[in-house]
Amino acid sequence: MEALTRCTLCGCLDLRPVLSIGDYVVSGENFDIVECNKCEVRLTTPVPKPDEIDRYYESDEYRPHSSSGFSFSGIAYKVVRGIMLGKKRHWIERFTGVRGGCLLDIGCGTGEFAASMRDGGWDVTCVDSSETARKTAKYQFDLDVMSPQTWLEKNGGSFDAITFWHTLEHVHDPEFYLSRARSQLTEQGGLFIGVPNFTSYDCQVYGDQWAAWDVPRHLTHFSPAAMQRLLDKCDLSLRNIRGLPYDAYYVSLLSAKYSKQNSLGALFTGFFSNRKARADRKRFSSLIYIVKQKSFNEG
Repeated sequence: MEALTRCTLCGCLDLRPVLSIGDYVVSGENFDIVECNKCEVRLTTPVPKPDEIDRYYESDEYRPHSSSGFSFSGIAYKVVRGIMLGKKRHWIERFTGVRGGCLLDIGCGTGEFAASMRDGGWDVTCVDSSETARKTAKYQFDLDVMSPQTWLEKNGGSFDAITFWHTLEHVHDPEFYLSRARSQLTEQGGLFIGVPNFTSYDCQVYGDQWAAWDVPRHLTHFSPAAMQRLLDKCDLSLRNIRGLPYDAYYVSLLSAKYSKQNSLGALFTGFFSNRKARADRKRFSSLIYIVKQKSFNEG
């Protein structure tokens, strides 16, 4: 573990304590959230080192690498995931203008999205850090998934779309990952980055029990302003922002479990979170940032 003394994105030494949060999923350990007073990103501290982080994913309760579970939230997750697979493909094809192109899915998990894109005619390349997830993706969908180390060591590759679906918040060096992904985009290619949004109404309601803090698995926590600063550092141009309204319900249901609230109350929280976000899409519980390389004129 390493306690942060400077911002991992901009290097600023001015870090403000915000919250102390428990790991509700695996360890029960407490972690702090600090905010950089320069770039406004929030960070988990202390930070598990790369060779320590794996044990914090070793739980059947950790949903992204598990399709099991018959709880209300688990069933809702599966239904919504099926709906969102089609929406994500639509956004990608509409924004890039490409059908049946080349996709790089970083943090593919057990492969549901990559498999749906492959079935839609795309050539997919998959990356995930979890050996269990890689094996599951191979078994369920016959997907060959690389480790991040293998991907980073490979040279070349050109993609029409690169996706980070709830991935960027997990990595130790988001700037490095985005810069590497940028180098592999085609000229008209797009990056699609989905992350939780701590400026959402549901985050305000649940505070330190907001499930999308998910410490220490989530190392970096983004607001729209913090994401914009990171994109600028990586010479990337933000072209659009999409909200993920279903996430407000799912995150609220998980948060209610931690806070002992009933499911009905959680659904109301999700509803009001989305209602507020319709007036300002930057307030959705989770956001998709649609990004391209900066053009010469923008640089």
